Amino acid sequence: MTEKNWPVMTEIPVLWGDMDAFGHVNNIIYLKWCETSRIELFCKIWDLDALKMDEILDTNVVTHSKNVKSGVGPILANFNTNYRIPVVCPDTIYVKTRIKHIGNTSFGIEHQITSKNNGSKIVAEADSVVVMINYKTGEKFQIDDDNRKKLEAFA
Repeated sequence: MTEKNWPVMTEIPVLWGDMDAFGHVNNIIYLKWCETSRIELFCKIWDLDALKMDEILDTNVVTHSKNVKSGVGPILANFNTNYRIPVVCPDTIYVKTRIKHIGNTSFGIEHQITSKNNGSKIVAEADSVVVMINYKTGEKFQIDDDNRKKLEAFA
């Protein structure tokens, strides 16, 4: 289930072990939820079954060329979260994810988190910056026109 402005919607159950001593989901779990949705976004952008380091090193993930072994892929550079409403178990959360902006070597991702128990109320919002990097050289990778178009499709 996705919405026009949110091309990725990830549904994740809240686990009892996600809770902390304060009786609500621990703040670090929100990062994991967003990570799960971010990886789903990457797989859709680059038409991948999974995002794995061996794929990045053995091919150019952003072009799918087995002949080009440049080792280019995404890496998380920044993550910020605004917590609005505490979440408790049992519940189901929904992470909406999209591309927020595209730069020269990086792009922003936006997440909106709601939960079944809280209806349409936003329980948290998050933003992150992802840099395209060559894992073999450690250098940033310039986002080319082909990849810019792929990213724009998820904006």
